[in-house]
Amino acid sequence: MTNLFGAWQGRAGQRSARPSSALFALYLLSMPIYCLVRLSDQPAWIGPSTALTAASLFAFSLVHCIEARGAWRSALMVGASFVVALTMEYLGSAYGWIFGHYDYTDRLGPKLLGKVPAIIPIAWFMMLYPSWVTADLLVAQYVTRRSVPPPASLRWLLRIVIAALAMTAWDLSLDPRMVADGNWVWQESGAYFGIPLSNYLGWFVTSALIYCLWQPVARDAFPPSQSLALRPGLLPVLAYVVTWLGESIANAIFWAGPGVAAAVFVGMGAFGGPALLIVLRARRPAQPQAQPVCNS
Repeated sequence: MTNLFGAWQGRAGQRSARPSSALFALYLLSMPIYCLVRLSDQPAWIGPSTALTAASLFAFSLVHCIEARGAWRSALMVGASFVVALTMEYLGSAYGWIFGHYDYTDRLGPKLLGKVPAIIPIAWFMMLYPSWVTADLLVAQYVTRRSVPPPASLRWLLRIVIAALAMTAWDLSLDPRMVADGNWVWQESGAYFGIPLSNYLGWFVTSALIYCLWQPVARDAFPPSQSLALRPGLLPVLAYVVTWLGESIANAIFWAGPGVAAAVFVGMGAFGGPALLIVLRARRPAQPQAQPVCNS
């Protein structure tokens, strides 16, 4: 696994000093910590260990975004995600728009506008960013395989749709777990393990709206002309892959059971799987060309 997690480094060893690398390592460390807390049957530590995972992923996404795109672009991206997520969450919890009718409990802390816990619109960014960069990688690879490059408008549309779907796939794990933990309550039971299918329409629409605002601000992480093996931008892709595999395993063992685990594995895997293959192929050493045999 060490070679895989070093994929973004290439031969530029000085990049290992990036703060985002340390935060990514902290995110990786938070996963076994959570598992140990669950296995040791320490209910009082479940909340803090969950918070460590969320906080480390948010901090990684924010810091990496600043490193890759600068503070000004990053501030615009975080601001756009906060405003849109807060607006859509308020409309959903207050009026049942798009998502369906649900209510937040008091477990997640102080609420904005009397309805949405302040941590919710902040937390959206932590997976919006890895999903966006993963979509960027998949679109870049699609472009490089085309004999005729598609127009920019098509690339933008593909990036937004793929990123929104990748983000929505994460909620296949998140919503059943958060409902089981008592963080919010659905007023009507739904078809997906008690979650209404309208919730996932809400996630897709909210993510797509945010990504539409990101598109003119965020620069491409993977210009097709550059080697992936030398791109530090691969690290958020690995964060998506790790989240995909970690959520699948955790659901199977600790959380919602094998049904949700299978749904997460397939749903997030539709994006994490191809992205992982691209990363592995980028790190594969080039095969030496056979030398012609000359008879003297």
